Amino acid sequence: MPIETSRRQQMKKKKKANLLINSLIGIVGVLILITLINLLSNTRDVAEEESLVEEQEQSTEQTEDEGQQEVESEDLTSSELDGADENGNSTDGASEDETTTENATNDEESTAEGDTSSGEVVTEPSTDPIVKEAFTNSAWQPIGTSQTGTHTSSYDPNSVDWAEKVRALSYASGLSEDNMYIKFLGNGGSPQKSIGTITSKDESEKYRVYLEWVDGQGWKPTKVEVLNQLP
Repeated sequence: MPIETSRRQQMKKKKKANLLINSLIGIVGVLILITLINLLSNTRDVAEEESLVEEQEQSTEQTEDEGQQEVESEDLTSSELDGADENGNSTDGASEDETTTENATNDEESTAEGDTSSGEVVTEPSTDPIVKEAFTNSAWQPIGTSQTGTHTSSYDPNSVDWAEKVRALSYASGLSEDNMYIKFLGNGGSPQKSIGTITSKDESEKYRVYLEWVDGQGWKPTKVEVLNQLP
């Protein structure tokens, strides 16, 4: 009996030991599992945080790049404008020579339009039966010229001098060139004088215009005769 009791006690001790060991193993397993879960969670949080930081850095770099591009664009625009000013160009890109040429052209066109309203008109008597009246205007000016050097009067319809004579006829009479027939254009008594007879296209207006050359300035009207009929 004592031996059997001793065996039972030993078995109970073994069971208790096994139970304790199993319990410890279970506890250790639970702790390991908890540790793994925490590690995985921390790893995920760190990865998410790193990703967020990377996105923020990329966003910051992009913003800085855009800001730099904008600054460079503004600097380029300023440089272009400064360069234009240094080269003597106006802000619309026209050079001084172009501006001067344009102003000269406008001046010539303004003169050729026949703006003589501010001058004193003086009527002159005429014994010519076909002349209704004759007059001069103190506002008449030379029409301008593109010719240089010694002037030679030309009656070639394709010449520059002829074209400038026609412009002077239009200027003095008030007839536009596209509403004007030239009936005669010839020498006015000297190499630097001309006479032209013109009509409107409907022939309701008839004029004889006297011109005189002014060196470097072009043809200037000196007298206009209003005609009753053509010579």
